[in-house]
Amino acid sequence: MSLVITVYVREGMVMAADSRLTLNTQQKQGEATTVNLAVGQSDSNCKLFLSPPGVGISTFGAADIKGVPIAGYVESFISGQLKDEQFPVEEVASRLLQYFAALDPVPQAQFHVAGYSNADDQAEQQVWHVNVAASSCSRLNPPGEQGASWGGEADILARLVQPVAQIGTGDKIEQRFPYYQIQWGFFTLQDAIDFAVFAVRSTIDAIRFQPRAKTVGGPIDVLVIKPAGATWIQRKQLRAE
Repeated sequence: MSLVITVYVREGMVMAADSRLTLNTQQKQGEATTVNLAVGQSDSNCKLFLSPPGVGISTFGAADIKGVPIAGYVESFISGQLKDEQFPVEEVASRLLQYFAALDPVPQAQFHVAGYSNADDQAEQQVWHVNVAASSCSRLNPPGEQGASWGGEADILARLVQPVAQIGTGDKIEQRFPYYQIQWGFFTLQDAIDFAVFAVRSTIDAIRFQPRAKTVGGPIDVLVIKPAGATWIQRKQLRAE
C-alpha cells in the first residue's frame, strides 16, 4: 500500500507520495505455511511521475505487477502512449485505465491523474481517480473549488482532519473531541505543499509506533503543477554510495 495526496488551490496543484515498496511472502516448513505480511522490500520505489503534457500521475494499491515494481509499467505507459501528443488530462486518465486494464491479470492498482485542461482558452484544474480493478475513472475536484484528495493508507490522515470521538460499549459515543475544520479555501500554494508533506510524514511517523504493517515510508516526492508547467519540489535521485 502507499499514501498519495493531491492538493489543489487556485495557484496550482501539489502531488506527494511516499516511496516504500512492501511485499507479502510465504514460507513453507513441512505442512505449515507462514505468511509474512507487508515485508519492507525497498524505500526507493517511485510512485509519482510527470508525463510530457505536464500531467502528474501518482499510484497506490498494487506495488508490483507480475513480480516487477509498478513504476516500470507507468514509465512504459508514459514513453509509449504520451510522448508524441499533448493529450488533455481526462484523455491521459482514460488511456492509463485502458493500458493497465489490458494486463493479465488486471492489477489492483489505483492512480491520481492531475493537470490543466485548456478549454475555451481557460486553464482548468482537473484531478482524476483511476481504479483499474473497478474499471472506473472519476473526477475528484469540483470545478473552481480548493481542497485535497488522497488514497492508500488514509486512516491516520482521516483521524487528523475529520471529527473524532471516543467510542464506548455498544459503539456509544462517550466523548466528542474538539474539531477544527481544515480551511482549504484559504490555502496558498506553499500551504498546499506543507500540508501534502505533513499528510505523508504524519502517516509514516504514526505507523512507525503502531503494531501494524509498515506500508508507508521512505523519501517523500513532491510535484507542483501550474498552468505554465510543472516543477519537482523534491524527488529521489539515483546515487552511488
